[in-house]
Amino acid sequence: MSTKTGKLPSPQDSLDATKHLEEAFAIFYAESQKLEAQQTALQEKINQLSSELQKSNQRLAILLNAIPAGVILLENEVVLLHNPAVLIFLPQLKPGATFEIPSDWQASITPGEYLITQKGAQKRIQKTVQVARINEGPRSFIQIQDITTNILRHEETQRENRLAAMGRMAAGIAHQFRTPLATALLYASHLCDGQINADTSKEFADRLRKQLLDLEKLSQDMLRFISNKPNKTTLVNAVQIIEDAQASIQFLFEAKQVKLSVTANNVNNGNLLVEPKAISNAIVAILENALAVSKANQTVRMQATSDQHILTITISDQGPGIAKEMLKSLFEPFSTTSANGTGLGLSIAKNTIESFRGSISAENSKQGAIFQINLPYAQPSLNH
Repeated sequence: MSTKTGKLPSPQDSLDATKHLEEAFAIFYAESQKLEAQQTALQEKINQLSSELQKSNQRLAILLNAIPAGVILLENEVVLLHNPAVLIFLPQLKPGATFEIPSDWQASITPGEYLITQKGAQKRIQKTVQVARINEGPRSFIQIQDITTNILRHEETQRENRLAAMGRMAAGIAHQFRTPLATALLYASHLCDGQINADTSKEFADRLRKQLLDLEKLSQDMLRFISNKPNKTTLVNAVQIIEDAQASIQFLFEAKQVKLSVTANNVNNGNLLVEPKAISNAIVAILENALAVSKANQTVRMQATSDQHILTITISDQGPGIAKEMLKSLFEPFSTTSANGTGLGLSIAKNTIESFRGSISAENSKQGAIFQINLPYAQPSLNH
């Protein structure tokens, strides 16, 4: 007969198990303490960052409120927030509304600029505002700034520069008028003394008329130089301006047997807000200058190119180039080396182009001179 019996754990085994359990609890407690300390440190860091973010937001809000320009934050063309200054320009603007440039804002000749009319204390005031936009995915930042004072200051500076130029050209005016006026007086005196025959009288009368016409042209050029004010601006295609200038001077090139090569790349869709005749005349003045230094069978090239905002017209010739001493004063009145010129053509061209926010420059190339005109395209809207 056999008996089956189980072995009971010894006291030592129980002590070992209890020890292992205590060690496990100790490790768990220590790790829990570490985790709790890390969580506390993380929460303190979160609280610190939240406090710094709140202070930064407060400083940013103070800064935005202090900025005189209007600032708008859009998301998918919907206004999220704006600063108080923007209400000067858009008093009805509210968060949640779709942003659009108001229909009564008139696009200026410069991209991103608009003419607006606001009610003053006694009369309506016209201002010029500049709208700049930065797109970052679905979000957009728009800044609206009143630049009326800057434009007026720029115009005042131009006016002062023209007055200063008038002072410098006083001696030139006297010289330009003296010779044709003295010649005209001489012919007039001969016509009045009654001692010349009919044929000579007719010849002197014709010469007198020519001198008087030269004086009239000189006075008209001077008035155009001084005024620098466009009569009436209109929206005109860039290609039309180029074609008008070419048509005005083409016969002179043909008469001198000089070729005028004209190319216009990617400018068909560009419109300029200018006085067409004034801009065309400015281009013609530069072409006349190129023609004057060209010889028969040479070529003058006029090339027009553009990007989204700027029309660039480059006129190059194969002449002797511009003398180094003339480069700095080329666009100043009465700056000329021609015996028959008044030196006002390029000055008038520069004033005209700058009056429409454009620019003009000149430099020498390997063969001849290069003139470059930049004119801003009219931009209808910055809504998108």
